[in-house]
Formats: sequence, C-alpha cells, structure tokens
Amino acid sequence: MTSSTTAPETTEPSPSGEPRHKARPSTARFWLRRIVAIVLGLIIVSGIWFVATFVPYVRDSQGEPTSVLLATWGRDHGLGSAVAAAEDFYYAHFDTTPVGGKPTESANFGADTNPTPSATGGSVPSPSPTATAAARAHLNPPPALVSPVKDGALQDEGVWQPVASKVDGLHAIYATRVRPDAIHTSVLASLMWIDTKLAKSMYVPGYLEPGGPNPYNGALPQKLWPDVLANTNGAFRIQDSQGGYIYNGKQVVNMVDGQATLAIDSKGHMTVGKWGRDISPNSDVVVARQNLALIIDHGQSRVKSGDGFRWGATTHGESAAWRSAIGERADGSLVYIGSPGLTAQAMADTLISAGVQRAMVLDMNNWWVAGFYFKHDASGQPLCHKLDPNIQEGCDRFLNRYKRDSLQFLAN
Repeated sequence: MTSSTTAPETTEPSPSGEPRHKARPSTARFWLRRIVAIVLGLIIVSGIWFVATFVPYVRDSQGEPTSVLLATWGRDHGLGSAVAAAEDFYYAHFDTTPVGGKPTESANFGADTNPTPSATGGSVPSPSPTATAAARAHLNPPPALVSPVKDGALQDEGVWQPVASKVDGLHAIYATRVRPDAIHTSVLASLMWIDTKLAKSMYVPGYLEPGGPNPYNGALPQKLWPDVLANTNGAFRIQDSQGGYIYNGKQVVNMVDGQATLAIDSKGHMTVGKWGRDISPNSDVVVARQNLALIIDHGQSRVKSGDGFRWGATTHGESAAWRSAIGERADGSLVYIGSPGLTAQAMADTLISAGVQRAMVLDMNNWWVAGFYFKHDASGQPLCHKLDPNIQEGCDRFLNRYKRDSLQFLAN
C-alpha cells in the first residue's frame, strides 16, 4: 500500500550546527513592497505627464517667472481653487503690503511741461495751444485727487500731470499717483486719464487670449506706432472672466447679460458699462470684452455695498495685491488704474475719487498688470514710460507680439 508523504521543509544549519527552518517573507512585508512600487510608479508617471504638459508653457513663456507659469498651468488643469488658495496664502503671509510708512517712489512724472493747477486743484492743458489745438474739441482732466492720508502730504500727490505725446498741441493723456488708503501709506496707486475726444481706443487680442480671431498676432501694427499714446493690460483669461467676448462684430464667446463690459465702436470710442443695460448688441459694437461684474456702478463701489460683487477665480478682493481696472467718467473720458498694494475696495475708492461712474476689473497679479505711456522721437518711434515704476519687464510688451490682450489708445 502506497502512503503519501509530505516534502520536508528546507532547512539550513544554525550557527550551533542544529538545523532550522528558512524564514518566509511575511504577508505584510510583501504588500508593503507592492504598495511602495505602485506609489513610485504613479510618481514617475505623474512626473512624466507634468513635464510633458508643462513644457509648452515654458516654451511659450515671454519672461514670466516660474511661479506665474505654474499658476497658469494649474488653472488650465483643474486646480483653479488650489491656485487661488495658494495665492491668498502668499499675499497674506509672504508678499504682504506694509502698514504705515512713506512711499519710496515720487508722485511726479517729469512731464513735458509742469502742470498748471486749475481753480479746482487739477491740471490744465499747455497754456499755449496751437491754432489747430484751439479748434479741437477736447476734455479737461479731473480735479486733483485728495489723498486719504491726512498727515504728511506728498508733493504732487493726486495732481494730474500731462504725459505722452500731444495731439494737435494738446495733451490727451494725464497721469497721477495717490495713496489708495490710510493704512498702507507707503503705497502709491498710479492712474492714467484718457481724453476720448483726442484719443481713440483699439483692442488687440493676444495670440493666446482670449481666443478667436487674431489678425495682429498679439502686436500693435507698426504702422500705428507713431500714433500710440498709451497701452495697458487687458482682462482675465476668458475662462476666468465669467463673461463673453465679441470681436469684429461677431460673438466669439457667449456674452452674459448683466456682466461688466468694455465695448469699442467703429469710431474707436470705448464705453464701460453693464451688458444689456448700458451696452447692447444692437449698438455699434465692434469689440466687447466682459470681466466679472461692475466694481463701480452709478459712482458707487459695489465692493462696499455688498450687492453681489465677486472678484472671480483668483485671490479674494481683500488681499492687497497688484490689481487693475478701467472706468468711465460722466464726460466719457476713461481712467485706468494699475498698481501694487491694492485691495478691491481701495481700488474702487480711488477710481471713484477720480469721478468714475462705472468701472470694470482688468487683470491682476504682479506680472499681468502693466500700463505704459509714450512720447515719440523725431522719426515717430515711440519712447515708452512705465505708469508705475514697479512694473516688471520691458516697456514694449504691448507693442510687440504678446500672448494676452491689450488696450491701445491712439491719437485720434
């Protein structure tokens, strides 16, 4: 009769010469190794995917720092909320705006001629206009802005000073700097006023943003360089704007009723208002760009009133950061603001002090906010000046090929 036998376990001698059982790997150790291998594999695959998706941002960079590229990449890949939280934390704990102190920048722009104070405290155009200038319809700049800082007035603070080349002997662009609130007293907000009778507006789409037609490849055509008086950044990326976009009279992205809108007609006149109320598709709209809700309406801050204004998919309005906006006064002239250390409320209050009735938020953060004005040499080549001395990178950003949209103001 055959009996079944069991194979003996493998043994090996112990140091004392006695046989012992060979150790088997434990189940826990086996699974731990499997998990580690899986995690390492996921990290490697994720790293390869990140590099592959991030390389185009680096390749298409126009000097943006890595932090800006990473933020843009994050928003494009479903991490908008995380990016916004990170930016809030950054502005709250690292790039903080100091309380108190005095500005290190001057409020004087070194304009062509010293501004002559008017009876209301503002500035008046050059006292000796040419015969052509005397016949030109034009607007007067606003009265001087009153600083919210009551002690320690700065020379030229709030005074509108003529900058940029003249149009038929008259200044179409004025600028001023004023402290935006009584807390961050070392900050100067920089503003630019545009006479819409002497200057016409032009919208240049970036070669990436906001998408759709791009006839200029993101650049101001060189034939218009002798006419450029100023240019500024545009609005948020279209996916963050909560609004729509019209170019050459055709809707590229669906317009949203009630949202803040800047519109330019066939004559180059820009209007800022609420879509469906102040601006409608039945009007002569060649370009319309929306961005969030109006931050100022009827001369009142919507931030202060708390009637539904929301900043958008980026840092909250409470953070003191680089911000920009454009507004329209009752006479149709425009005011742009673009500076560091601005809360949404301080920015709105400063524009209101300049007489702005309706205003729309533009882009924000220290790379995307940029405003410039231009004088010209004898050959007509534009010589650029930064509206705020802290603006990063070169002055010719919106003259040459650029990825984001810009607002251009040309001699009319």
